[in-house]
Amino acid sequence: MTALLAYVASALTIGSLGMKTMLPLRIFALIGNLVFVAYGALEHLWFVLALNLVILPVNIWRLIEIQRLIQNVHDAANQNHVFDALMPFARRLTPKRGEVIIRKGDPSDSLYLVLEGSLFVEEARTELGAGTVVGEIGVLSGTRKRTATVIARTDCVLARVSADDFQQVYFTHPSVGLSLVRLVIDRLVAQQENQALAREAVAAS
Repeated sequence: MTALLAYVASALTIGSLGMKTMLPLRIFALIGNLVFVAYGALEHLWFVLALNLVILPVNIWRLIEIQRLIQNVHDAANQNHVFDALMPFARRLTPKRGEVIIRKGDPSDSLYLVLEGSLFVEEARTELGAGTVVGEIGVLSGTRKRTATVIARTDCVLARVSADDFQQVYFTHPSVGLSLVRLVIDRLVAQQENQALAREAVAAS
């Protein structure tokens, strides 16, 4: 029976070396550690037992790190995650209808969370409602310049987060940065699709 444990543990360890992704690699390595611990204890092989008891917590910790990373990536797909992370740093604003929130070419010193009302992005001809983020491109870009003019289409309630506070959140919660990068990409893709549809409509008329 103990010999079978040695074969199983060896097979699991060798199998982990053939894994191309980290999660199954750590799972195989962890199970292999546990089987080797049992084998070393039953056979009184103290070196095998001690070695695997040392490696075991390393594999457990690495597995926890991978699970946290996976959870962070899943969180990044949820825009509410951005709001939750940034709201403690936000300053509440109540611009009136027609007020310019962002002017193209100005320095980008903040981004805004739309809590109530709607904004209009002139260059993209797009309306942004409650639950969206605006001004993120300028904060993320190296030029730190506004890329579009944004006007309050209705009376609004916004939450302003400075670029410095955003950087602090970003370094604490990198998934927030990933969320905003995804948001930028989605908006650019949507803008290109809208422009293509507009060109097709003009060509057909």
